[in-house]
Amino acid sequence: MKCSETRAIQTHIITYPYLNFHKTLFGGQLMAWLDETAGIAAVRVSRSAIVTASVDHLDFLAPLKANHSVCIDAYVSGVGTRSMEIFAKVIGEDLFTGERYLAGTCFMTFVVPKGAELPEMIEPQTEEERFICQGYETRKAARQAKRQESIDLAKNVDLDIPWS
Repeated sequence: MKCSETRAIQTHIITYPYLNFHKTLFGGQLMAWLDETAGIAAVRVSRSAIVTASVDHLDFLAPLKANHSVCIDAYVSGVGTRSMEIFAKVIGEDLFTGERYLAGTCFMTFVVPKGAELPEMIEPQTEEERFICQGYETRKAARQAKRQESIDLAKNVDLDIPWS
């Protein structure tokens, strides 16, 4: 399956109620849109129910200002047996000047239920897709190590709330 066959794109204008105190896009709103767009890409490769397993890496590179647009472009960048990695780029645009800028990048992991099938590989075609996909195995190994670290941490987290 080609990366392009999984691609999902979403565009929004940045206006109230999506603004923070700085009159830029509230980061939590961007995260929700990222999850939605990446989820569509994940379903396109799995054609089954999916679950967000993790936001592996999200970099906010530039603020998205009021009255600009934000375009989220996401595609599957690697597949395992039950999990897949989705890469998303966040492109801002000043709608009055037409200037575009990279506002962020994100890698997310989604999982499919037991029995769902994923293709054996994702085929990159563009220079960008080749660059992103070639790092999949390294990022996957880092994710697996981080997951074990999170499991170990959870064993030591106190669930008592001091003010209750």
